[in-house]
Amino acid sequence: MMGEGKKNRDKLRKKARKERFLSEILLPFFVLTSFLYAVDGLTEEKRFDFSGYFQNFLIFKTDRDFERTPAFYEPWGQTAGVLGTYAEPKFSFISGENKLFALEFLLGFNIWSRNFNIGRPDAQAGRQIFIFARQLYSDLILSGFNVKAGYQYFSDPIAIFVRHWVGGVRFEKENLQLFFGQIPDQTYEGIELFANNFINDTYIFSIAYAGGGFSRKDTIPFAGKGFFGGIYNLFDNSIVRKPSFVSTLVVGYVFDSDDFYFVGGVAGQGGVLAKSSFGLENELHLAGAVQLSLAKKGKSKFGADLMLLSPDNPSYRDGVNFGFVYSGKSMSRTLLLTEDEIIFKSDNLDLNMAEVFSQFRLMRAGFFVPDVWFELPFGENFKITPVLGVGLTLSGENSLKSNFIGLEGDLIFSYVLGQDVRFDFGNIFFVPGRASASFTSRINPSGDIRLFIYSAEFSLKFFF
Repeated sequence: MMGEGKKNRDKLRKKARKERFLSEILLPFFVLTSFLYAVDGLTEEKRFDFSGYFQNFLIFKTDRDFERTPAFYEPWGQTAGVLGTYAEPKFSFISGENKLFALEFLLGFNIWSRNFNIGRPDAQAGRQIFIFARQLYSDLILSGFNVKAGYQYFSDPIAIFVRHWVGGVRFEKENLQLFFGQIPDQTYEGIELFANNFINDTYIFSIAYAGGGFSRKDTIPFAGKGFFGGIYNLFDNSIVRKPSFVSTLVVGYVFDSDDFYFVGGVAGQGGVLAKSSFGLENELHLAGAVQLSLAKKGKSKFGADLMLLSPDNPSYRDGVNFGFVYSGKSMSRTLLLTEDEIIFKSDNLDLNMAEVFSQFRLMRAGFFVPDVWFELPFGENFKITPVLGVGLTLSGENSLKSNFIGLEGDLIFSYVLGQDVRFDFGNIFFVPGRASASFTSRINPSGDIRLFIYSAEFSLKFFF
C-alpha cells in the first residue's frame, strides 16, 4: 500500500511539473511566436508595436521593522537583501487610430536566490518564473467615442482613491469619461469558472470630467491642463453578507507652463460599511484627502509634494468611520514613506500601516507626508536628486500614542547610459518613530526603536 501511495504521489508531481512547464514556459513562447508571425504583411495602416522595460536590481536594508528585539524565531536575522529581475513587456496590434488589442505581461519579482531550475518545479519555495497578465484590452474609436474594454489600468485623476488593474469598459469623448469595472477579489469565491458568481464581487462605476482631456499614459495626473472632477463609486461585497458602498468625489486643477508645473486635488468620501460597527450595526463612512505637487522646470529642477489622509476617531467601530479608503499611491518623491518609483517593491509605509479593505487600504491613523526635492544635473547624463520628507499620523490614539512615523532623507544618483539604459543608485536614510514601529514590528511593537535605518538599492533598467 505504501508503495502504491508513493507511485500516486510521483504521478501527481509529474503532472504538476508538466502543468507548470506548459503555463510558465510554453504559453509565453506561443504568445510571443504568434505575435512575431502576425508581423508579416503589416502596413503603415496596420502595425505591430513592442515596448516595455527590463530591470535588474539589488536591495539591502539594515533592519526590516525598526525595533531592536532580536529575531530569535527568524534565523535570517534583522537585515534584508535581495537580488532580482523584473520585466514588463507590452505587445500591441494597431490599425489606424485603433489599438485592436494590447497585451502587457508582468515578469517578476524573480528573486535570484528563490528561483529553481527546470528539474525542481515541484519545490514549495519557488518557481522558475513568475508571470502575470497585467493588461489585456482593446482601445477603439467607435461612433466618435474612445472605447477601451478589457483588463486594464484605471485611476482617478490623482490616483488617491482608485488606481488598480481591473476588468472594465471605459467610454471617453472629448472631456467626459464613463467607466464601469470589476475589481478582482476571490476571497470568498472558488477558482474554477463556475465557482464564481456576481454576488461576492467588487464593482466600480465612475463619471468624470477633465478640461484638458484625459491622459493616454498610465502616469499621474490622468488629466490634462485645467479643471478636473469626478465621482467614483465602489460597491464591495467580497466579504459574505457585509456589503460596503463608498462614493468618492475628486476635484482638482492642473497648471502647466514653461517654468512651473502644479497639480492639486481634494477628495471627499461618503458611504456605508455594513455590519462593521459593534453589535454588527452599520457604520457610516465620512473621510477626506488632499494631494498637491509643485515643480520648477528648467535645468535645475526642484519641487514639493504633500499628501493628507483623514484619520478615524480613537473609538474603534463606534458607528462612524473617518479613515480614508486609500489606493496606496501618491505623488510624493519619498522611497519608504510612500511608493518607491525606482523599484516596485511594495514596502512603503503608507501601504503597510493601513488596514486592508478589499483591494484598498483604510488609513485609520491618518497620514500626512510633505516632502521637498531637488535635481542637481552634472552634464547631460548624470544627476543627483536629494529628497527630504517627514511622515506623521493624525491620530496618535490609533498609533500607540505617537504621531511620528519617521524622517526620511534620500540621495538618488541617476545615470543615463545611452537612449534606452538607465542606472539608479538610491540611498535611503530613515529615522523611525513609534507610530511606524507600532505597525511594522513583527515581535514587539512597543520595544526599543532603532535610532537610524539605512537602505540601499541599485537598479539597471533597459527600455525597449
